[in-house]
Amino acid sequence: MTTTLVTGSHGWVGSHLRRLLRSHGQQVIGVGRRPRTASDGERYLPVDLRDARATSALVDAVRPETVFHLAATLPQRGPEVDDLVADTVQTTYNLCQALRAHAGSGPTRLVLVGSSAQYGAVPPEQNPITEQTLPRPFGAYGHAKAAAESLALAMAADGRIRVTATRPFNHIGPGADASTVAGALAVRVADVLAGRRDRLRVADLDAVRDFTDVRDVARAYVELARADAASGIYNVCSGSGVTVRTILETLLDLAGLDSSTVEVVDGESGVRRQVGSAARLAAEVGWKAEIPLRDSLRALLAGLTDGQRPHTDEKGAA
Repeated sequence: MTTTLVTGSHGWVGSHLRRLLRSHGQQVIGVGRRPRTASDGERYLPVDLRDARATSALVDAVRPETVFHLAATLPQRGPEVDDLVADTVQTTYNLCQALRAHAGSGPTRLVLVGSSAQYGAVPPEQNPITEQTLPRPFGAYGHAKAAAESLALAMAADGRIRVTATRPFNHIGPGADASTVAGALAVRVADVLAGRRDRLRVADLDAVRDFTDVRDVARAYVELARADAASGIYNVCSGSGVTVRTILETLLDLAGLDSSTVEVVDGESGVRRQVGSAARLAAEVGWKAEIPLRDSLRALLAGLTDGQRPHTDEKGAA
């Protein structure tokens, strides 16, 4: 049985990834900072990856064949820059160093989860964004993710570890919280349905994003890890541009509400259009996004109206 390590294992994406890995018969070991009770059929180890010695001891004890590195601090949480860099870059360095030092019969595969924030404000005419597009990282988060990716690829250059770097675009689907675009809108819609607010205050409805269901994203990571030839950088995205207005209108329709509940306020994001190309992932791995946008939004809204709490820690969205 393959031993697989998942950092940030109990965040939003990590939770979907763990379930998918278990369904493939893999032994899953989750890692995070907080003490937790492991799910059935899994192990969980509380480890602070900012601690180099603790990270080395973790890798030495587990000796994983594959590592999915999802642990990160979301920019929406408002972290200090020092903490954001430590959580993104330092943890990646410590993990790569430990994997290199404890390499066994062959190099460990590391699937590193980055972000489309690494591309930043690419001119609209240069969309869809490919892996060859010149990155213009947006904010400290985008720069930190870019730094972590470059560091991991540098440490893999001599072949002692194998790094597959992913740049996922916006996530959507069950379990999303208010730190994501769709999650924030869905929470407000659910609040109107529950009578907790009378109207939805929204802004920047004409911004265009590339949304992919979190379950499709998790499947992309698993398929990349299983593909022997997959290395380097891969976008994970649907390849379709969708306005925030479309997301809102679909949620309203699913909830049986109309536009009279919406109040549009001033505000504009720094990135007007960001649509990716998943052509490399499709050509080399055979992956493509499969879950329709409406189904993703239905599952997201159902979780909120059924009283399920979305995931809010470790790793939420691109």
